[in-house]
Amino acid sequence: MKQYIKNILIYIIVAVTFLAVGYFFTHQYDLSQTKKIIATIVPVRENNFDYKFIYPLLTYNLSQALPFLENKTLTNKINDYVQLQYKNNSAQTIGVYYRNLLTNGWAGINQDVKFHPGSMMKVMIMMAYYRESQLDPAIMQKEFNYSKDINQVLVQQSYATPSSLVVGQSYNTKYLIEKMIEDSDNGAEVLLYNNVNVNILNDVYRDLSLPIPDETNQNYTISARQYTAFLRILYNSTYLAELNSEEALSIMSKSTYNDGIYAGVPSNIVVAEKYGERVDTDSSGKNISSVELSNCGIVYATSPYTLCVMTKGQNDPKNLASIIKDISGIVYNYVSLGANK
Repeated sequence: MKQYIKNILIYIIVAVTFLAVGYFFTHQYDLSQTKKIIATIVPVRENNFDYKFIYPLLTYNLSQALPFLENKTLTNKINDYVQLQYKNNSAQTIGVYYRNLLTNGWAGINQDVKFHPGSMMKVMIMMAYYRESQLDPAIMQKEFNYSKDINQVLVQQSYATPSSLVVGQSYNTKYLIEKMIEDSDNGAEVLLYNNVNVNILNDVYRDLSLPIPDETNQNYTISARQYTAFLRILYNSTYLAELNSEEALSIMSKSTYNDGIYAGVPSNIVVAEKYGERVDTDSSGKNISSVELSNCGIVYATSPYTLCVMTKGQNDPKNLASIIKDISGIVYNYVSLGANK
C-alpha cells in the first residue's frame, strides 16, 4: 500500500513537472511571438523633408497585429449578406471595410480588392487645398474662372452629370470645394484640379504609401481598406491642422447624397461621406456594360467608425446603392448594440 502511494506521488510529481516545463516553454513561445507581432507595428510618417526638427506622425501600420483586432462576428454577418447578393446576381463584386475609430476593431470582406473610386477622389483634391492653405491662407479666397473650355471637358465625358457652374463666372476656392464635395459637382472638380498644387496633391498619396493617380489613365483603382486611410487621418487630424480637418469633415457631412451609407443609419446620426460612380460602356460607347458605385465615410455613432463599401454590378446603380444601404444598416445595428466592444 505504501509502495502504491509512493508510486502515485511520483506520478503526480512527474506530471506536474512536465506541465510546468510545458507551460514555461509555451509561455516563452507566446512571449516571443507577441514581441514579433509588436515589432511589426510601425508608424506611418509624413514624407516631407522640408521639416528640420519634426517628423509628423500620421497613423500606425498595425501589420501582423490586425488579425487579432478583427471582429469576426461582424465579418461573418457582412459576408452572409454579400454571398446572398452574389447568389441573387445583384452584384458582381462587393468590397467592405469597417474600422472602429476608437478601438481599431475592424471587419471586412474583399477589403483589399480594388475598384475605380470615381468622384471619391475629390476628397483628396480638397485635402490638398486645405494643406496648401496652411502655407498660404489666401488660396481659399483665390478666384478661378469657369471657362467654356473647362465646361467642354465635361460635355465630352459620357454619363457625366452637368455642372451647375456658369460659364464665364468666377468662383473662389472655398465655394468650389463645397460644391465639389457637397454636390459632387464635376465642374468644380475640373476647375480646382486644373489649379491645384500638384506636388501637394501627390504628397497626400505619397505620405500614405499609395500609388499616385495619373490623370491620363482613367483606370486608377483603390481598395476599401486603402481609401479608409484618408478618412482616418482627417478624423485624427494628423495631416491637416485641426481647424482644417474639422472644416473638411463638416463639408463632407453636408453631402446631398442621401443614399448608401447615410440611408442605412437613423436620420439623427451624422455621416461625413463621399460617393463615387464609374460607368463602363461597350465599344459603341452608348450601352452600359457595368457600373461601379462606392461610398465611404465616417459614421458618428456613439462609437465612431469608418465604413467603406465598394460595389460593381450590371446596369442599375440603384441596386448597388441599396446594397450599400443594407450593409450600412447591418454595421450600424451591430455597433449600436455594443457588440463590438
